[in-house]
Amino acid sequence: MADSLKIKDEDNKLVIALHTNPFSSEKKNYIGSIPRDTLTISNLAARVKDGDRGLDEYTVLKSAGLLKKECLGAIRRGQAVNLLGLCTMFIAPEGTVDGTNPSAALSQKLALHFSPTAEARDAVSGLKITKVIVNDGQPQIDGMMRLPGEEISNTFTAGKAIRLTGTRLKIAGEGSGLYLCPADANGTISENQAEWIQIPESQFACNRSRQLEFFIPDDIAEGSYRIRIKTFFSKNGQNLKTAISTVSDVIQIRS
Repeated sequence: MADSLKIKDEDNKLVIALHTNPFSSEKKNYIGSIPRDTLTISNLAARVKDGDRGLDEYTVLKSAGLLKKECLGAIRRGQAVNLLGLCTMFIAPEGTVDGTNPSAALSQKLALHFSPTAEARDAVSGLKITKVIVNDGQPQIDGMMRLPGEEISNTFTAGKAIRLTGTRLKIAGEGSGLYLCPADANGTISENQAEWIQIPESQFACNRSRQLEFFIPDDIAEGSYRIRIKTFFSKNGQNLKTAISTVSDVIQIRS
């Protein structure tokens, strides 16, 4: 099928994104969300076929289409439907009801609800969180690559390029900058900003919100560093009044 995709299985893959809670006065209070990794019916059909060589995708998709048709018919008749033993889909009124004409009011407030079965809840209980992303409005470095070659690494070479990926990385606004800051054995960067090495804009190969590429100076001393980003970048096109900043994990730079 043209719509089918090869899905790489990764058991217990669950990423949690934490966003600053705008309704809390505490600085470290967050609201969590899970970025969705949604499979289509064609994806599922491809998995079924791979698990049972006696079936083909057309048969699975045809059966799924017939089940969908019958489920919709049941809902139109006002019935509840148990979906493959995973959840029950049922109709229920929402909100308050006007007592002067309850029948007409209720018909405008009917909505579908889903109640998971014990088997589905048990499947969730086996998940483990593999990554937590704190989205607190500051720049966020999700990955570092050594260029050329696009190799994920924490060791880089003087005179070569680094690619950073993440969010809000673009260097913009007066007083902003990208720095290589010497780090000690504990990963602590020097408080003496005179020791920080600022990368000039002429050494940027790419300067975008989700991708930042720059060349390491040829004459930099070997050692441990952290990349520091300070920017006034804002997606609305107007620079922020207060700078936002972040630092990378410790990297090693070799000659």
